[in-house]
Amino acid sequence: MIKRTGLIFVLSFMAACSPQATEPASAPEPVSTPDPVVQFDPDRLKAIADVFATEHGMMNLCGDEVPVRLTLFMAELGASTTPPELVSSLMAANDAKIEELQAAEPEYICTPEMFESREANSMAAQEEWNVMRGAE
Repeated sequence: MIKRTGLIFVLSFMAACSPQATEPASAPEPVSTPDPVVQFDPDRLKAIADVFATEHGMMNLCGDEVPVRLTLFMAELGASTTPPELVSSLMAANDAKIEELQAAEPEYICTPEMFESREANSMAAQEEWNVMRGAE
C-alpha cells in the first residue's frame, strides 16, 4: 500500500513539473501493482510436510486424536501460488509416510520420548511455516 501511494505521489509530482500541454491532461490512471507471487522453498516445504505427516501417522498408530496440522498445512499450500505438481508430490509423500508408520510396531513408536520429540518437531515446523507464509 505504501509503495503504491509513493508511486502515485511521484507520478503526480512528475506530472505537475512537466510542461503544460495545450489540451487539458486527463488524470493519470492509478498504477496497480499485482500482488507478489510468494515462492516457497520446495525443500523446506518437504521437510515441514514430513514432520506433519510423521505426527499424523504416529498419532493414528498410537490411537490418539490426530492433530489437524497436516490437513491445514496442505490446504493452505494448495490455496497458495505453490505449483500444483509440488502440492501433489507432497501429498503422495505424506501418504507414504503415514502408511509406513501404520506398519510400524506401536511399542517402538508410542513411547513418551517419541511423543515429546513429535511435539517439539511439530511445533518447530509450525513456527517455520508461519514465518514462511508471513503469519508471524
